[in-house]
Amino acid sequence: MCTLCSMRAVAAAAVIPLALSQVAAMGNDTKVRPAHCAGSWYPGNPTTLAKQVDDLLARASPPSISGKPIALISPHAGYRYSAPVAAAGYRCLQGHTYKRVIVLAFSHRNAARYHGVDVPSDLTAYKTPLGEVPIDREVCDQLLKNSLFTSNPGIDQGEHSLELQLPLLQRVVKDFQLVPLLVGRMSTEDYAQAAKSIGPLLDRDTLLVASTDFTHFGSQFGYTPFTDELPKRLQELGDQAAAPLLKCDYDGFVGHLDKTGDTICGRGPVTLLLRTLSLRGGATGVRTAFDTSGRMTNKWNNSVTYQSIVFTPPQGTMDMPQRNRLLTLARQTVTAYLNGKKLPEVDPGTLSPLLRADGACFVTLQNHGRLRGCIGNMRADRPLYNAVIGNAVSACLDNRFVNNPVTAAELDQLDIEISYLTPMKRIQSTDEIIIGRHGLLMAVGPRRGVLLPQVAYERGWTRQEFLAQTCRKAGLPPDAWKRSEAEIYSFEAEVFGEHE
Repeated sequence: MCTLCSMRAVAAAAVIPLALSQVAAMGNDTKVRPAHCAGSWYPGNPTTLAKQVDDLLARASPPSISGKPIALISPHAGYRYSAPVAAAGYRCLQGHTYKRVIVLAFSHRNAARYHGVDVPSDLTAYKTPLGEVPIDREVCDQLLKNSLFTSNPGIDQGEHSLELQLPLLQRVVKDFQLVPLLVGRMSTEDYAQAAKSIGPLLDRDTLLVASTDFTHFGSQFGYTPFTDELPKRLQELGDQAAAPLLKCDYDGFVGHLDKTGDTICGRGPVTLLLRTLSLRGGATGVRTAFDTSGRMTNKWNNSVTYQSIVFTPPQGTMDMPQRNRLLTLARQTVTAYLNGKKLPEVDPGTLSPLLRADGACFVTLQNHGRLRGCIGNMRADRPLYNAVIGNAVSACLDNRFVNNPVTAAELDQLDIEISYLTPMKRIQSTDEIIIGRHGLLMAVGPRRGVLLPQVAYERGWTRQEFLAQTCRKAGLPPDAWKRSEAEIYSFEAEVFGEHE
């Protein structure tokens, strides 16, 4: 429960009859969700509301971020408490355009009553004092074809977790279509399934927002893990929660919840956001603001923590011309080899220093998503461009497909992908492994197994599933990673392909 859920429950409840009367006045055919929380959780007057949001955005001073934001975690208490923190995150969106915003929220009253993700089946817009926000009906209808996405009419009656994000979006993003999703009961497998449906929607013009407040501390919330130095302890607990978020570490965040019991009300939306981003190769998070209601009221016996975190795509070391040069070289090599022609010759003087330097990489061949070959070198023992040529030939000869080798007839259907690898790093704890970022090399005695990062995140594996599958790749039992003699190495891969 958020601060105002308890501190202003009466005021919040008072707005529900008004909202219902608005619905009745509009008639039974209305498809617009009214502004249930206007006038209590945030100003109901449009001029006052616009001025408050604009003033908060102007005063916000978040740290600088690199790249266009792709996702945001934002608080949702009454604007008096959480809006300054929320504004610091939304300030980072200024100067960028989005045509669609997917908001992951939940129902404080009803989240435990339904399984999966709620999607409105007939709404055409959400209303706030600043106007109507149109719903992307095409996307909502598409999601409803997945059995995990269902419509539960009235589930968001009086709910604020999604609605409170909208005025900020209206003042910053302005013209966009909304995909409103309310997360209910979800298993580990459910999060992966839902993420696989949401992930393809995240194009350059789409923003993903998760709505949550953080620690709800005190007897009022049934959570008192400490009793002394409350400001310091709440800051520390907030930092612990943020640490896996900044790394886009799904397993780390779930581990934090299991270990601490941290009362993060929007854990469902945040978990789904992390899983969705990890299935797309991860992201880099930056915390833009932190505060507590205890600091604002100087009443620490019951306090709610607010944080905003902005996510941008992971930064690579190769620019687009370098990527394109290697992909072209790989395509020329595969084409020449399969047609029995001479392999391409390259003048190193025409290449950038990065492509001439020793490098490790994998070349992957797929036919409409079906693997046809994947071979690489783990050690940077030759110039990168030479590694691409050699691995492209080897991918055509992948012995897993010896009875059905790739042929020249498939050239037009083949998609080529290159994974440029960072140096190996032996890990001391499996907690260091981040799905979406790391690939693994498992070594037990003479047996070795390697899986690239995208193998794990494209399949929606958890950390333990990734470890087990890497063991299997090495011909070992799935729990061999637990052995004292097991050596586990992680690496990162900059993955790019022709499909991009």
